[in-house]
Amino acid sequence: MSTKLILVLGVVALLAYTGVSYGLRHRFPRTEVTSDTALKGRVGVVFHVQSAHFFFLNNDTKTRYDFDAFTPAPGQEPLSPNGGSLNQYLHIGDSISKRPHSVELTVRRGKRLSRWVCPPAVAGQ
Repeated sequence: MSTKLILVLGVVALLAYTGVSYGLRHRFPRTEVTSDTALKGRVGVVFHVQSAHFFFLNNDTKTRYDFDAFTPAPGQEPLSPNGGSLNQYLHIGDSISKRPHSVELTVRRGKRLSRWVCPPAVAGQ
């Protein structure tokens, strides 16, 4: 293959990758979960595109949820080796519960219950 053909194929692949990412973000409106949000449901669908995480609850694909503001609650044992946000922790089948105007969110995975909090700086937005 010639260098020119390889470059053209690389550009086409990059444009396709970017287009799919933009298309998914445009197609599914995002709901950022903050302290004011009330929420109860089961994670039914998960997409990972680039560094974005798409979560859909109760198999309803009209709205995607963003839980990036939530971190493990203080005093809780580490949930994964690298820590991280709730977006990195969630899997299909996890049950999520959050009361309105609360900074705390709970996730039930099987028999394990974990608590997550939204830091005050983000919670006040």
